[in-house]
Amino acid sequence: MGLAAAVVGVAALFVLRPALLRLFDRMKRVGKEGAVFEQDSVQAGASPVLTYEDMMNSPSSASVLDREKLIHEKFRKIKATSDEERVKALIRAFAMNRLEMEFNDIGHLIFGSQLRLLVALTSAARPLPVGDAKSIYEEAVAQFPDIHKGRSFDMWSGYLKESGLVHITGDQIDITQYGSDFLKHLVDKRRTYDRKG
Repeated sequence: MGLAAAVVGVAALFVLRPALLRLFDRMKRVGKEGAVFEQDSVQAGASPVLTYEDMMNSPSSASVLDREKLIHEKFRKIKATSDEERVKALIRAFAMNRLEMEFNDIGHLIFGSQLRLLVALTSAARPLPVGDAKSIYEEAVAQFPDIHKGRSFDMWSGYLKESGLVHITGDQIDITQYGSDFLKHLVDKRRTYDRKG
């Protein structure tokens, strides 16, 4: 987990910090209407090119630099035959960590009734009727009225859809591979405990 967190921290620093610094440099004033910026020399729609020097010269905290050292130590132990293989290994570590972070975020927000639906979907041989999902939702509303007050079925199921956990086609709902991997994550991390809502 330490290596993965370090990869995300370094990547976020590299990707976001230079853009934010350039944005602050272009800021003319801030008022009630929001911030006003000077026009960028880069054409609209074009992505600015971030150089290696830009990334490495961006201000860093001591914690980021410590994580960089840990990553260097870990990656020196990888038996890669080329820099290309090392980059691929770094990208794989970043992707794994990013996925774990997404699953952790979803795990903090998802309701127990939504998890019940995901488990029901994995137990079914084919997609379920949306009516089955509505039944689970209605049971949750009856059991936890304060939690679901003002929350419609479309909002309840919309969170699952927007998070990529399910897809709805017509009157059928099914779990995605991402949703199945999310449930496996909960099992692997011992986070399948009973949840409210």
